Amino acid sequence: MKTRVRSVVSAAVLGLVCGCSSAPPPAPEYPELLEYAPRHKSADAPVAQPASASKSTAKAAPENAPATETPSQGDGLRKASRPPIELLTNSNATYMLNFPESEAGKSAQEECQEAGGDRGEVNACLQKARAKIPIESLRFVKKNGEYWWITLNRYKGNLMKWHIIQFQVGEEKTDWVALRPMGKDKGIAPMARVPHKLEIELPNDFSIVMKDPEYGKLAFDAKIGLFDDE
Repeated sequence: MKTRVRSVVSAAVLGLVCGCSSAPPPAPEYPELLEYAPRHKSADAPVAQPASASKSTAKAAPENAPATETPSQGDGLRKASRPPIELLTNSNATYMLNFPESEAGKSAQEECQEAGGDRGEVNACLQKARAKIPIESLRFVKKNGEYWWITLNRYKGNLMKWHIIQFQVGEEKTDWVALRPMGKDKGIAPMARVPHKLEIELPNDFSIVMKDPEYGKLAFDAKIGLFDDE
């Protein structure tokens, strides 16, 4: 028994002397997952795993497990919390044109950069393209049971009601609504032809995308409290 104890102690001492007590932990299989990991994560954010772990997890999942929700499009924020027409006709909401995120703005950015020149020349080119769209902001107002689409634009330094058009609510989905303008344009710069249909996407509570018949898809950001009730 004493001989056996001496052997164990000798082996431990020998391990400490030669530095071979245990092997170092293996390097991570995918070091790039650590290098590019975000500093802050939400409590329910999925944790990145190596391919081998992902496969084993997939096998363990039951066949009737519900599919994960597909992320919403647009700016990545949550989807609209209320029906589109309720959000649009919020009495305190004004939708300001986001030209860089609109189709016309993205096209102008490419064209102005391809034309060359310094930063000032590129900015002047972009401002010229922006000035072609006579829209600064939109409002959708519900008053006395009637719906009105109002386009605002600046004229000699003042924000004027460029277009004032009554509409009816057409087909409505979770994040999309069709408006059906009717009657004449009562604004200071009436449209020669009022569109028969206006399609609006609502990717979230804070922005909309309007399909304009002339300028394509125009992006707008919601601002609260800029105007009183109409």
